[in-house]
Amino acid sequence: MDAFVWDTRFETGIPLVDTQHKHLVEAVNMLGSELLLGDVSEERLQELFRSLAEYARHHFSDEEKMMGELAVDPRHRDEHISHHRQFVEQLVSLWKSRAAIDKPAEAVHGFLAAWLTVHILGEDQAMARQMSSLQNGLTASAAFEAEKKAEDPGTAILLGALSRLYALLSDQNRTLGKINESLEERVQDRTAALASANIQLANEQKELKELLHKVEQAQQQLLQSEKMAAIGQLAAGVAHEINNPVGFVNSNLGTLKSYVSQLLDIISAYEGGNPEEISAARKKADIEFLREDLPSLVTESQEGLNRVTKIVKNLKDFSHVDQAEAQQFADLNAAIESTLNVVWNELKYKAEIVRELGNIPQVDCIPAQINQVIMNLLVNAAQAIEKQGKIFVRTGSESDQVWFEIEDTGQGMSEAVRNRIFEPFFTTKPVGKGTGLGLSITYDIIVKKHGGHMDVTSTLGQGTCFRVWLPIQGKAAT
Repeated sequence: MDAFVWDTRFETGIPLVDTQHKHLVEAVNMLGSELLLGDVSEERLQELFRSLAEYARHHFSDEEKMMGELAVDPRHRDEHISHHRQFVEQLVSLWKSRAAIDKPAEAVHGFLAAWLTVHILGEDQAMARQMSSLQNGLTASAAFEAEKKAEDPGTAILLGALSRLYALLSDQNRTLGKINESLEERVQDRTAALASANIQLANEQKELKELLHKVEQAQQQLLQSEKMAAIGQLAAGVAHEINNPVGFVNSNLGTLKSYVSQLLDIISAYEGGNPEEISAARKKADIEFLREDLPSLVTESQEGLNRVTKIVKNLKDFSHVDQAEAQQFADLNAAIESTLNVVWNELKYKAEIVRELGNIPQVDCIPAQINQVIMNLLVNAAQAIEKQGKIFVRTGSESDQVWFEIEDTGQGMSEAVRNRIFEPFFTTKPVGKGTGLGLSITYDIIVKKHGGHMDVTSTLGQGTCFRVWLPIQGKAAT
């Protein structure tokens, strides 16, 4: 026996709506018949939920479209649409909580029976009458008010009570669904987390080790790449610095060769004992001039060779080939001086170097890396100066840290550029003129490898100052 018999009470006079309502009534009656025969299977329950979802999607869309096209009074339309949304929420809640409900098919049947009574016999009938009034020329407001006045008091009381009962059941179902959903999720999450914790932890540790190894390799490759770029940049300058003294030493050696030949001729003349030959040899050699020029030639050559020796020593100090990447206490002032000498050819045509070096303690660091930082900052400072300017090199100490800073009177940087200078591969130089790695590697050396930090101040059109801080006792153990 059907719980709902389709008759004129269900009809709204709107063919599309009535057809959709009739399908829902048939579905409710079919479910009721199945329940009389016993419990409903999970497969059948899933099929029912799918059909209800399709009903809601098409029916609600069609009703809301018609109310919009005829401009039904918002007081009715908004409440009507709100009830549509509640139906969908209830349907989703019942679907999610069906496993926790003792007889889910009965719960669905009760929910649909309440919906048919409250919505189709009440709200949809009111909608249809208002839409008919609108088509007959009434305004939306007048149609709404007329519907209110025409309500049968007894029917209104009954439908109101059923509506409140439906709302109460809906709230209870919604609350139960949320609680059940939350409990299920928490139990599932906890069970899954406990089951996979050890495996996940082991995999993560393995992956982390591999990633750290790759990062270290990448960092070393970047550092080596920047070193090679720096060597290429400095090679021509250092060659020029060495070539100058070697050039005049070579010239002096040619002169000395001539002088020695003349002196040997005088010695040969003395050995022969012929006064005329001795006199001719002395006159040809210009003994007085040789006495005056020889010492200065030797002194000048020694100075040139000393200059070459100093450059080689500075290169060795700069690269610290003997200590490689060893951590040791180093004199930052000496490091600055040796680096200045190495990059002098990059600086001398652009800037006057102003030294303001303080009396600072030695620092526990990797000297070769610190020298690379100093070189990067000095070369950047020179390149920031367009024609002629000054580069200030300062050192000092505070508490348990020492600092050195390099300030230029160059172009300066905008705030946007300053915020990106430590990003890998970011550069404002033309293509082919910079790798964009110098300051990124500088930051990595100071902050990550030495536990220090860097302060940057810059004013566009006036210059830039980099101050580098290093802990005296080296990076703290982590």
